[in-house]
Amino acid sequence: MMLCSDFKEFRTHLQQLAGTRRVVAVIDNKVENLYGEAFPFEKMTVVAEERHKTMQTVEMLIQRLLELHADRDVLLLGVGGGITTDICGFVASIYKRGVACGLVPTTLLGMVDAAVGGKNGVNMLGYKNMLGTIRQPEFVVSTIDFLSTLETAEVRQGLAEMLKAFLIKGEYFEECGAFFANNGVGEMLEDGTKRSQLQAFIQAAVAVKEGLVREDEQDNGVRQLLNLGHTFGHALERCTGMSHGDAVAIGMVCAAKCVNSADTPLITEVLQSCGLPVEVPAGVSRAAMLEAMMQDKKRADGRCRVVVLEAVGRVEVREMELQELRW
Repeated sequence: MMLCSDFKEFRTHLQQLAGTRRVVAVIDNKVENLYGEAFPFEKMTVVAEERHKTMQTVEMLIQRLLELHADRDVLLLGVGGGITTDICGFVASIYKRGVACGLVPTTLLGMVDAAVGGKNGVNMLGYKNMLGTIRQPEFVVSTIDFLSTLETAEVRQGLAEMLKAFLIKGEYFEECGAFFANNGVGEMLEDGTKRSQLQAFIQAAVAVKEGLVREDEQDNGVRQLLNLGHTFGHALERCTGMSHGDAVAIGMVCAAKCVNSADTPLITEVLQSCGLPVEVPAGVSRAAMLEAMMQDKKRADGRCRVVVLEAVGRVEVREMELQELRW
């Protein structure tokens, strides 16, 4: 991902990447209201909510592309958070058997996770990303200036995925946690030194994911480590409707508790200091969690592939019976 230092640099790079091609942007309607003038292209707006991340939205976008007489040489540009870029990438991968796609993530979660790695998809029957493809975008470009209009709660969603990357890598976990615990988004963007530190943390988190994707693009080996916290997290999302980052934060603590990690107190403390939740809500039953996990994409041969967190920097994929899972 190319992360630009400001809007001026971003707009220059975006124009260079788009070139003279016809561009149709799939853009979050809220992003359109805030930054629409930065994207002087034909546009199709979407409502970036999980309940709209469906095949119905995909069909709507494809119908609109047909009405626009978009040919195979069109460049689809996904502009928004992870929901929007996931949908755009999926449409690009199936429209007329595949057209070019570029992504502009405008949330921290999109920058460090959703827009990186080529996974695209939509939900079905309430299950996360049950339909999808793996197809790399032609480019991913963004700027930290987009973060200036995010609420603190939205930033925390991306922070959970950043901390996940650093738990896998075994570097920057405590430092990144302390940085976000002690600074608001405004402070990070307005102070030159802190702005540079924020950009460095984002790029370091992206580098972790990009490295694993390069080694295992089709998700058959080491890339699965990126699912840390997601087996439990996706089940929580289905059972409670909580946001992705919050669910992954709890899921990472569960992944440590599952193997009695000695680092569980440290992991819990860092997540809590950043305002992230660390416990499965009291009203969520074990039966409901296991039922949700039964439909998880990571199940095989009746067993569940779980990324367990033995210690900071020590994670591994284990095949476990559902009844073995503890949290």
